[in-house]
Amino acid sequence: MSPIKNKVLLTLILVVMLAASACGAKTPTAEPTVQPQPTAVATEAPVVQPTAEPTVEPTKGPIVITDVIGRVVTLEKPANKLVGTHNPTLNAAIVLGGGGKYLAGFGNKAMSRGLYELVVEGYNDLPEIGKGSNVNMESVVATGADLVILPKRHQDLVPQFEAVNIPTLVILDNVENFDTVKQTLKILGQALGENERAEKISTFIDSQVENAATLLKDTTNKPSVLFLGSSSKLSVATHSMIQSSLIEDAGGTNAVSGVDVVGKFADVSIEQIIAWNPEVIWVPNYAEYTIESLLTDPAWSSISAIQNKRVYQFPSLLEPWDYPTAAVVLGLDWALNNLHPDLYSRETLLDNVNDFYMMVYGKTITPEQLGIE
Repeated sequence: MSPIKNKVLLTLILVVMLAASACGAKTPTAEPTVQPQPTAVATEAPVVQPTAEPTVEPTKGPIVITDVIGRVVTLEKPANKLVGTHNPTLNAAIVLGGGGKYLAGFGNKAMSRGLYELVVEGYNDLPEIGKGSNVNMESVVATGADLVILPKRHQDLVPQFEAVNIPTLVILDNVENFDTVKQTLKILGQALGENERAEKISTFIDSQVENAATLLKDTTNKPSVLFLGSSSKLSVATHSMIQSSLIEDAGGTNAVSGVDVVGKFADVSIEQIIAWNPEVIWVPNYAEYTIESLLTDPAWSSISAIQNKRVYQFPSLLEPWDYPTAAVVLGLDWALNNLHPDLYSRETLLDNVNDFYMMVYGKTITPEQLGIE
């Protein structure tokens, strides 16, 4: 082979070797393009890690509550199963639970069947643990209750429940008014961990009381009203009872005077009622006698309310609106419409009734269900 061909061949070999060498040199430079993937994973980890920490709630301490008779009761955690025998007191638990969420045992179920059958799931299966101050302690223990709630009038039962190691709160005072109802909700709200709900319902009560006061601020006509008890035509609501607050906050005057009975209806004579001569008489829906029996009784014939037929059934069919419970604010609205229909219409009454039952139970209740004409 000639020297010239040898040089050409050598040159070609060198070119090929350089090209191969160049291709080999690119291989290490390609690796860094793969490296960012591990780096990206490393940068995400610190972002995910802290966000998981807030889901762990700090440990809450004991709940310390002072009840209406000054007892200090400590609960290690919010109660979730309670019992009681006094229906107005138990109502606070039903209102705060929006139904039967916290109920383990009941008092006299027959007195409250109307509303509770609608809002308390399994109401018919709830055990009756006693009525009033008559308590079956074996039934109480069998419910597994972790709280007992009582009215002040039954405070003598506290030692019995403490003897079986069930925390007991006295939450309903003997002197009944709208503040009493809010106090009951507040105390039980603390025990159940339902503080916000208790405050929301109390705010609704305040709004209705304030609205009535605003509407009545220039009113001088305040009819005298006699609110009768359920068991006898001769029992009357005294000034310590929620019925008196209903009368006065609705723009009336309680006809009863000179009676010092506290926390319950007082028995009086027909002569005393004649002397009071009420202009309006309200009869509770749960009364054991009828309005007709009043209107046709000769002994009552000289009374103004009888002569003018201003005798009315106080609602409602589903639950009493004259009990010291949250629904008493609807009794105020009804009373305002009854005494001063020119200031407060039936339509507004029904709107507020609907707002209340939707807020508390998420249900619309009809006038027919309530027995409002």
